[in-house]
Amino acid sequence: MSQSRDDDPAGGPAGDAARGPGALSRFDAVLFDMDGTLVDTEHLWFGAGRDLMAELGLDLPDAALDELHGLDLDAALVLLTDRYGLRLSREDYVARYLDAVEARVPGAAARDGAGEWVARVADAGLERALVSNSPRRIVEATLAPHGWAEHLGLRVTIEDVAAGKPSPASYLLAAERLGVSPDRCLVLEDSLVGARAAVAAGAACVWVTFGEVDAAAARRVTPWVASDLREAWAWVAPG
Repeated sequence: MSQSRDDDPAGGPAGDAARGPGALSRFDAVLFDMDGTLVDTEHLWFGAGRDLMAELGLDLPDAALDELHGLDLDAALVLLTDRYGLRLSREDYVARYLDAVEARVPGAAARDGAGEWVARVADAGLERALVSNSPRRIVEATLAPHGWAEHLGLRVTIEDVAAGKPSPASYLLAAERLGVSPDRCLVLEDSLVGARAAVAAGAACVWVTFGEVDAAAARRVTPWVASDLREAWAWVAPG
């Protein structure tokens, strides 16, 4: 089979590690992670977890923030149990944790440039979806204050798939529901588990670090690593 000039050897849109994954017009869809990427919520999740642990007489150190970054509830429960001594049933843990998170996330600020990204993708006529490791109730509570979220009608959550990120299942499902090939999707992510999921799905992934992740480490997962959403947009902006 011949290879299109717009495709790389893996089948996705061509790109350059220094200049980004290519113009937005090379893609059929943009898939957005939510927590940490579009909305600055990771510290709120961590605060809720720390408070829950404290109620049980346990300590959750600052170092755990990086370990928990991007994990779904079940993966987080395993880590908190094995490493930090949490002893709660899954039912109790999920109920108490999500109640605390849901109370916090409506006050979470959008990342600088998030609204512009979503609106510009919509204006360009591209398919788009939100793909999150969070439960739907948290996704809806997080997005409710943000007007630009109206452009993200398709929202794939942890409850829609058998396994959360780093499994590619949620990104594959989003592409399927949009009617596009995964290798024609551009993904914006901010975590290791999310970037691994996007790459495993065959999508072009831009890992946006926000200065919180070592760029060299991120480039071991995807060649396209941006410091913030505005840098990421400059790579794909039309013209």
